[in-house]
Order: sequence, then structure tokens, then C-alpha cells
Amino acid sequence: MKIGMTRTFHLRFFAILLIMSASLLLAGAQRISAAEQKKLPYLIKVNRYHNTITIYEQDEEGEYSIPVKAMTCSVGAYSRTITGTFPLKEKYRWKALMGDVWGQYSTRIVGGILFHSVYYYENGNPASLATAEYNKLGKAASHGCIRLTVEDAKWIYDNCPSGTLVEIFDDKNSPGPLGKPKTVKIEKSVRWDPTDPDEKNPYFFRLPKLLGIEDKTIVWGEKVNLMKGVSAFSSTGQDITAEIEVEGEVDSGIPGEYKVTYSVEDELGKVKLKTVIYTVKEYLEAPSIIGIRDRIVAQENQINEELALSEIKVYSSGKKLDQKLLQVSIERKSAEKYYITYEIFLGQKTIVTEYATFYVDNLAPSLSGIADKYITPDVELKQEDVLVDVTVSDNYSNLTVSDIQVTLEPKDEGYYLVTYTVADEVGNQCNAQAKYYYE
Repeated sequence: MKIGMTRTFHLRFFAILLIMSASLLLAGAQRISAAEQKKLPYLIKVNRYHNTITIYEQDEEGEYSIPVKAMTCSVGAYSRTITGTFPLKEKYRWKALMGDVWGQYSTRIVGGILFHSVYYYENGNPASLATAEYNKLGKAASHGCIRLTVEDAKWIYDNCPSGTLVEIFDDKNSPGPLGKPKTVKIEKSVRWDPTDPDEKNPYFFRLPKLLGIEDKTIVWGEKVNLMKGVSAFSSTGQDITAEIEVEGEVDSGIPGEYKVTYSVEDELGKVKLKTVIYTVKEYLEAPSIIGIRDRIVAQENQINEELALSEIKVYSSGKKLDQKLLQVSIERKSAEKYYITYEIFLGQKTIVTEYATFYVDNLAPSLSGIADKYITPDVELKQEDVLVDVTVSDNYSNLTVSDIQVTLEPKDEGYYLVTYTVADEVGNQCNAQAKYYYE
């Protein structure tokens, strides 16, 4: 009995020694890792809240303070990706994942949590991508691992050696100093990650498309919209019309040829260029300006180019032309009078000139013939009765008696209070009153 107990004691003691030795070895390894950390090129920070990764390199003092690369990822949705700081461990070119699927360029962070590509249904087959999961990049979607595009997973695999520290945290305020890169959306029919460098990747041979761009001939003076009918699609099939850049201008007021270049860059950095020629023909019929007339304004500061061009249209051969053909000049002749000149040029030659006069009217209309009167008690006073002998005049507006507004207000004192109001076309107003007494 004692012999058995002694043997058990020795076995337990030996096991304890082994554990202590292992702990000492691990502690030494951790101290070495900390000492050698400064030799590692990068620090990786993962913001779970925004599903972003920022890579930092060292500054002159050896601190990881310089952001050099940003990535969009998918952290855990079903099993939360744990927070903390961990050194990178093993790397796997293809790695079996949960659910009998596989990831490319996997790098272990801690336990069963890895950086890896979006998963594939077949080991070693980059044409078996789970496209629906790929299109979730940028939001939480994994079982705890951190999913990336192949390009980003490979970058960590190639550039961040074992021991590189990874900080996983939550920051609601910012995705990181470099922001959150746009995600690439792909068609379900093409089961490849478009960032995969594999030479068999069909996306390598795709370029963005520019549609609706061709040489055009336009009529002189025609309004030109360089984006009319133009669209663009990325190499992954997404609408990127809003990203089109246009270099060159077309002056439809000067006949000739104009070179215009369209360019677009998609989310994979692929660029498409297309250059076309716009030809402006000479006019067939001299243009005419419609809508020019003398005008009246209430204040001097209302007289400007915007007012001068309001209601104005330009036509040639029955076709409406671009109003930009018109050049307007305003000349003050007096405190109340301005001359407006409308001109259309062809190069240096004036081909149309029209004029208008704008007047400043700050005087109210004038009413006359208004006076107190007497009426018999049995007479019902009507509007037409109080307008007899009344006249109205104005310095610019063409007013008549029918423009006068009348209100009849019976008073207890035995009379009607009659109010006359009239305004000219710019709002200057005149008011007058009279009393109609019962005899």
C-alpha cells in the first residue's frame, strides 16, 4: 500500500515538474516574442464594430503609429470574434474550416480564430467560392474567424510573419484613420474572388465597360450634355456610371471638332478609356431670340443678368438652342432707366443683336375723383356707384378702373366707409378712402 502510494506521489510530482517546466518555457517564449516584436514590420488592428482592419508600420521611434493599409472584413456574427491582443501563429495555404468548407491564405490568430478568405466549397478549387458570403464582406457574417478578400488575406499571409500582434476591439466612432474601403459585389454565376491572383481567374480578362459613347455631330448652338445616354459597368458587373470622368469640352457656339475623353476606374482598380469626336456644324438659319421685352422692376438691384435672361429662348431652323449662346450687357442710362443688349457671336463676329429697356418704378399709382358724397337712405350702395368719376394713372403700368379694389363698410354713424386700393405691376400701392353719408 505504501509502495503504491509512493509511486503515485512520484508520478504526480513528475507531472507537476513537467507543467512547471512547460510554463517556464512558454513564459520565456513570450518574453522573447515581446523583445523581438519591434523587429516585426506591422501591427494589425481589427475594429469589430465597423468590420475594418488597419495595418500600421513603425515610426522613427519604433512605435506602430503610421497607418499604411485598410481592409474591409467580416467578423463573427454567429460566434463573436473575441477581443484582445494576440500574436499571429501558423499559416495555411488552404485550410479546412467549420462546415466542411475551405479558406485560402489562412493565418491563425488565437485558438480557432483565423484570418482567411471567404470560404470555398472545394479544397484547392478557387472556382468554388461562396459568392453570397463574399457579398457580405463589410458586415459581421462568420462563425468567429475574420474573412477577407483573397487579395487581403494573401497580403497578411505574405507580409505579416508569425508573432505579428493583432489587436481586436470595438470602436463605434471611427472605422480607422484610412476609412472603410468599398466592398466588391460579384455575380453569383462567376464563382471566383475577383481579387484572386490565380492566372485562371476569369476576372483578369474583364475590363470596365463604357456604353453610349460614340462620335456625334450636333447642330450649331444645340445644348450639349456630354453624359446623355452614357453609362458604365465595372468588371464585376456593377453600375459605376457615377464614377465616370470626362475630359474635354464642347462649345456649340463655335463650329469645329472637339475631342472628348471618357474614363472610369472600377473597384478592382481597372481602368477603361474612350475618346470620341464631337463635330459642331455651322448654323443653317440665322438664330432668333424670343421673349425680349421692356420690363419694369420695383428696385434697382433687381436688374441683373438672371432677370434679363428669364423667359428668353433662342431658336434656329425651328430648333431650340442653348441659352449660353447669348451674351448680355447692362448699361445704366439714368436712375430709372437701363438698356439691355442681347448678342450672339460666331467666333469674333456678331450675328444677332437685340435690345430691351428696363425701368425702375418706385412710384405708386395715382387715384383721382374720390370724394365724400351723400346718398338717399333707400339706396343700396354698390361697387359701381363708388367708381363713378374715379380715374387711375401710373407712370409705367397700364391701369384702368377695373384694377381698383373697393371695400364697402357700413358704419353705425350713418355712413359707408369706402376704401380704394390699386397696385401697379411691380407692387407699388395706392390707398384712398371716402365716406358716403345718408341724407
